[in-house]
Amino acid sequence: MQVGGLGGAFSAGLSGIQKGQEQVTQAAQEVASSNTQRPVQPNQDVAKSLTDEKQGQRQVEASAKVVDTANQTLGSLVDISV
Repeated sequence: MQVGGLGGAFSAGLSGIQKGQEQVTQAAQEVASSNTQRPVQPNQDVAKSLTDEKQGQRQVEASAKVVDTANQTLGSLVDISV
């Protein structure tokens, strides 16, 4: 049985997870290294970094769902063929 399409889904999902994790890490480092003064002034760079961090988190969540769906599909195919 040919299941090569699922390998592509797994690869895409894992790649998306890795990219999202990298985005979260970079954004968190930018927030941690930002210069805050008292009183705290609105800082657009920090706001952008926080938005980027949330986007990375959502990408990891969505990519994890892709991997989970591919895993469930593979399990169903194995059950059908056995």
